[in-house]
Amino acid sequence: MTNWNANAALLFETVMIIIISYLPWLNIVLGTRMVAFPHFMIPALSWFSIIFFYDEIRKFYVRKGMRKDPKAMRTMYDGWLARNTYY
Repeated sequence: MTNWNANAALLFETVMIIIISYLPWLNIVLGTRMVAFPHFMIPALSWFSIIFFYDEIRKFYVRKGMRKDPKAMRTMYDGWLARNTYY
């Protein structure tokens, strides 16, 4: 995880949602109530793990479908996943 902007965004998003969910005075202002911790964390972690493993597997296959062409000095996209999902 060398993209520090993405790391900061993930950290900011997590802290922001915890603040919105668990500060009592903010719950009064927004007209919401506190979420029980198991209801907040268990679904979030299960979806996080699914999305994380899906993305890591996708990155593996994208990298497997790429190769460097030394003559043309560019990257060739041979695999279907690399051609259709790499941006």
